[in-house]
Amino acid sequence: MQWSRPPSLTKSATVLAFVTLMLIALLSLTATNGSSDRVPYDSLRVSSPFTPAPDFGINATSPSAVNVNQSAVSKISITTLNSFVCSVTISGNPSYGLTCGLIQPPEVRGSGIATVSCSATAAGEYILTLTGTNGSLTHQTTTIFNFDDFKIQASSPTGAVSASLSSTISVIALNEFTGEVTLTKTPEPGLICDSIAPNNIIGSGTATISCSATSIGIYILNVHGASNSLIHSVDASFDVANLPDFSIGATSPTTASAGHPATSTITVKGLNAFTSMVALTDVMSSNLTCQPITPANIMGSGTAIVSCNSNLAGTYALAVTGTSDSLSHSATATFNFVDFTIASGSAVTSNVGSYASSNVIIGSLNGFVGTVSLTDIAPIGLSCNAMSPNKVLSSGTATILCVATIAGTYLLTVTGKSGPLIHSVAATFKFTSTVSPDFTISATTPVSFSSGFAATSSVRVTAQNGFYSQVALTASVSPNTGLSVSLNPATFVYGSGTSTATFSSSSTPGSYTVTITGTYGSVIRTATVQVRVTAAGTGTPDFTIIPNASSLSFNSGASGTATIAVAPQNGFTGTITLAVTSPTGVSCSLSSRSIESSGTSTLTCNSNTAGDYTVTITATGGASPHTNTVSVHVAAVSPAPAPSTILGLAPAIFYGIIAGTIVVVIAGMVLVLRAKRSGP
Repeated sequence: MQWSRPPSLTKSATVLAFVTLMLIALLSLTATNGSSDRVPYDSLRVSSPFTPAPDFGINATSPSAVNVNQSAVSKISITTLNSFVCSVTISGNPSYGLTCGLIQPPEVRGSGIATVSCSATAAGEYILTLTGTNGSLTHQTTTIFNFDDFKIQASSPTGAVSASLSSTISVIALNEFTGEVTLTKTPEPGLICDSIAPNNIIGSGTATISCSATSIGIYILNVHGASNSLIHSVDASFDVANLPDFSIGATSPTTASAGHPATSTITVKGLNAFTSMVALTDVMSSNLTCQPITPANIMGSGTAIVSCNSNLAGTYALAVTGTSDSLSHSATATFNFVDFTIASGSAVTSNVGSYASSNVIIGSLNGFVGTVSLTDIAPIGLSCNAMSPNKVLSSGTATILCVATIAGTYLLTVTGKSGPLIHSVAATFKFTSTVSPDFTISATTPVSFSSGFAATSSVRVTAQNGFYSQVALTASVSPNTGLSVSLNPATFVYGSGTSTATFSSSSTPGSYTVTITGTYGSVIRTATVQVRVTAAGTGTPDFTIIPNASSLSFNSGASGTATIAVAPQNGFTGTITLAVTSPTGVSCSLSSRSIESSGTSTLTCNSNTAGDYTVTITATGGASPHTNTVSVHVAAVSPAPAPSTILGLAPAIFYGIIAGTIVVVIAGMVLVLRAKRSGP
């Protein structure tokens, strides 16, 4: 049978517990006798099991590391819990070697901040234990202080009089010291020392110093190390005696060209009756390549050589070490290699037939002062002038002008040479045929006739690159008296055509220069005609034959034209017969084969074969036959792609046959089906 507590007993126990708690509170208040306003919270903690008691927390920061003998500050934080509003007294307990000042303030009411400053004379990690107290409430926290330092050590060498003795200086970081230590030296009189190398060390590291003395004795070298507030010193003892020893030296050869060897001479000199074997070794800088030292061993005193080379311009150190038992000495040889660089300017673009300029830049590497001679090799289709200048001293820029008659991109190879050094670069030239609309003007020249007569010259205006605007022609004569000029027509509305310039002189023989000018807005083009007027009745009547262009150029399968002008001389009035002779591969014809006294005929040539040809025009009917030539250039044209075919047939024909076949097959099937249905 299970027992259960009567309800009346549970109620009695609850009332009894409440009365007991109230009595305890009353007795605690009476015990103070009104002697203080500050009542510890632990004496008032009468609460139900469901209400947390007021409390506080304490924390402290760990400051960054500082040097020994410097102060570091920790910040102490008091935080309240559950409406805690009383004062907390803070005390500290430092570990051995840590010295701390007073906590300020020593007491914090409610929440707040206090600080404490600590220092140490020895490197290390120290702990400060902090305690916060309020009555019976006590909490602790710890903060860590780190103090850094370094120590310095130096080896004490022994050696012969006048020998170079080396001491190794060691800087040792304490408690993860990472500062920069600057090293200086103070040798005592009689001791001659080089510089400390290196003279700055970060954290931990080693340096060396070489000293010598000319007299026997023990010499002290004081080495100082300093890093901000940290200063330490050490003494290195140099024991100089009349001991057998040796010295070593290495020459630094004269400057050499990159890629070509230079030689250093190594000298070993015995001291104080030294007669032992010295073994020679070397350590090369990066990018320096050396042959073996020859000889590799020297007995007592002697010389050896080492040959080194580098393909990269620069200054390189070769450390040579001589070793004989416990004796070891080193020397350094410096090798200087020079070179030059060659570069081209950015790619240049120009119109076909117009010159383009490119720069070639010579640069000096590691003090190169030689003379660089420049040469160039042009590809087929590119013509270039001479390099200017063709020699550059040390560094500088040269310029080259090139032209092409066919559009395309060309690479000009430029080579620079200075002694054994040779470098090349490619200069890029790009020529295009896309240019602004323009026109040219040409005229047959010279012209000769007798005073009192007239002569003509054929003036041709040719449009280029789609030029389609009005061109006005004018003429000027020098000297400006004695010769008259007329132009017919004097205007070309659509930018091209042929005009006839007529020259006449009544009675003034002489030589004249006639300038015929074509103008369109700001575009002005000129042609010059040389005119000679002879006295009437002198000279044999004759004529001249002159084409308006000395050359023609057109693509294979196309044609080109030139105007052949005939002008009388000395009153010639006869009939002139023209004939054209063309070589195999080109066909030419004349629009007019007979001209009375003066006039023009159009030469038309066509060809399907690329190449260069010379066409001869012959004129007869005067005092003697006359000939002139026209050069014809026929350019190759890439063949048009062959039309696509299917089984040798054009696509339209092939698909037409397929469609027709399908129609026939369908029609046949329909007829067969109808025949079956109509059958028995």
